[in-house]
Amino acid sequence: MEQSYYRIGEVSRATGLSKDTLHFYDKIGLLSPDHVDPQNGYRYYSLRNLWQLDIITTCRKLNIPLDTVRQILSLQDNAEIVRLLMEYREEALRRSAYYQQVAEDILWYKEEHRRIEAQKDDPPLVRQVWREAEQVIAGRAAQGGSQAYHVNMQQAAQAELQQAASIRRRYGYPLDGAGMPAGRVVKLREYVRMEAPYRCIDPETLYTIPAGRYAVFTLRIRQERADFSPLLDWLAAHGEEADAIYAEELGLQLFPYMDNYACEVRAHLKEKTQKGA
Repeated sequence: MEQSYYRIGEVSRATGLSKDTLHFYDKIGLLSPDHVDPQNGYRYYSLRNLWQLDIITTCRKLNIPLDTVRQILSLQDNAEIVRLLMEYREEALRRSAYYQQVAEDILWYKEEHRRIEAQKDDPPLVRQVWREAEQVIAGRAAQGGSQAYHVNMQQAAQAELQQAASIRRRYGYPLDGAGMPAGRVVKLREYVRMEAPYRCIDPETLYTIPAGRYAVFTLRIRQERADFSPLLDWLAAHGEEADAIYAEELGLQLFPYMDNYACEVRAHLKEKTQKGA
């Protein structure tokens, strides 16, 4: 039976693949035309080549890497091809889970932005809530300048932040309550709270925010100053004392915002002693 051969333009029209793509496959050795005319040097594709191009197109629609496609073309064994495809399926499932996490994190970031924007119009109302104990990753107490607490936290959380599958996290600060009457935000250290369980963290860098009653309200910090009067007035009106103060940023923002940002302030309330005890 006489063999039929096809020039690159004919193959391009028949398969829908561009000439550039066909030249690329030839250049990388994935698929070269079977026949070269000895008289003029023209290269021609055979029916076998067209069958191979159909395999390549099918694999590329599955987003299979070219190296794996090369293996499939060389095997010519459906059982082995199934084995390779099943291996790739596992990789596809891992990628699917990864991109699902990415999609969810993007929606989470959008919601964080909405939450921050909504706070701008919220009055600074103090409310009492019960909070369970939480473990966060904290740097050492600030030493060596006003921003040293951030560097310390980054060093403590570096491995965890790099390995985390999600971007979801919150940054916060234990505060020195002595600065509040004068409106000064005095950060003792910085912490990061992540939603997923910690896997790569040194236990010595974990810091426990205690369980208990908290007086909570939101405020805006501008150039390390803020109006703590709603909290101070509430404590005085309710006969309460705070033994620890925490300020946690309302949401994650990727754009620089160091001089103007919103926080939720949480004052841990001392337990009241029973009369006559």
